[in-house]
Amino acid sequence: MMEEIEWLKLPHDLQYKFFEEAERESDRIVDAVIKLQQLISDLKSFILSNIEELGFSDKKVKVAAVDGSRSPRLSERLGVRYGVFSVGAVVLLGGKRVDEKYQAGQFKRKQAFSQDVSRYFFSLLSTYSERKMAVDLLDEVKDGFLIIDGSFYGFVYSALGMRKQGLFGDNERDLFNRTLKLTEELLRSGRVIGVIKRSHTRAIGGFLALKNRDLVGKAESPVTIIDKLLLSAIMPEGTLLRYERITGDDPVYVYTQLAYMAHRGIWDEDPLKIARDRAYEPYRVMGIGENAVKKLRRMQVKSHLDAPVCEIEYPVTVPFEDLRTLLGQRNFFNEATGLPFALDMVDSLISLDPRFTDEYVSEVEARALGKIQGKVSAEVLRWFFDLLNPQKST
Repeated sequence: MMEEIEWLKLPHDLQYKFFEEAERESDRIVDAVIKLQQLISDLKSFILSNIEELGFSDKKVKVAAVDGSRSPRLSERLGVRYGVFSVGAVVLLGGKRVDEKYQAGQFKRKQAFSQDVSRYFFSLLSTYSERKMAVDLLDEVKDGFLIIDGSFYGFVYSALGMRKQGLFGDNERDLFNRTLKLTEELLRSGRVIGVIKRSHTRAIGGFLALKNRDLVGKAESPVTIIDKLLLSAIMPEGTLLRYERITGDDPVYVYTQLAYMAHRGIWDEDPLKIARDRAYEPYRVMGIGENAVKKLRRMQVKSHLDAPVCEIEYPVTVPFEDLRTLLGQRNFFNEATGLPFALDMVDSLISLDPRFTDEYVSEVEARALGKIQGKVSAEVLRWFFDLLNPQKST
């Protein structure tokens, strides 16, 4: 049976209003794409002058990848707020799977806490579990490399979100410190890289704004475009761009902050100083300090012609030639996504559907009901499992 189209459920006049809105939005998109094409053309020579050949290697390097998935839907049933997450890892050698590991976990939080704070804590908890599994795998890849999902210090922003709302207590601080300790162990190994799947880096726009003040406050300029889009359109396959060729010793966060400032028209005689202060502030507040993030580098890799670039973060202690050998392995990158094949494999194995949280809570509820029969009154059961659970499916 075909499902009814949601659009057709609306009153006719409201449908027409949405058609009008869609027409206006489509015109805006066409205009934006045409301007983007011109921008790509203008930047092509600059980008091509800063890229390097990736090269290809026949050497087989053992590669492990760790990723996690958390169901985006939280359940409010059973008197608490539930979330579930999974963590998985695969180990590959020459493209063949030689080992795999899995972990299941749950997040439980009092309903009195806001949804936003719950999500911050949930994110930090799942990151901790991923880092723990990654550390446990270090011995297995001592002659190879391990890939984690995201930036090494990306979890700082989840902790900062809780701190800003005054809800960064002892439990939250303990979890943050344990995650930080695991992350530092991964960095010290010199065998771990991070892949930023959903990149918001705009370092190219920040660099260009610093060189050309006319871009400040300009609506249509490189400062509004993420690097991933620009580089995917310009870079040839089998090439890479190391950001230090553009940003020097400053991390990409600084130049992304410059792009933001230029877009907002926040500019004075020393914009780079302000951008550094803004970029390093979260790390100072959380007690990590700016020196830690200064020891990280980033690059963009264009592995295949029709795939987007892949943004990679790595410690400065990793020899570049070792990294080139790793990334240059045949079939290291997925031709469809541009991401490391090992990371895509883990993601496909452990991804949780938004509906899975409700299914998990239903399983908990069914098991609890089976164990509690005859131990409490029917009235208490009715209040706890029915009347206090308005989300319960019928």
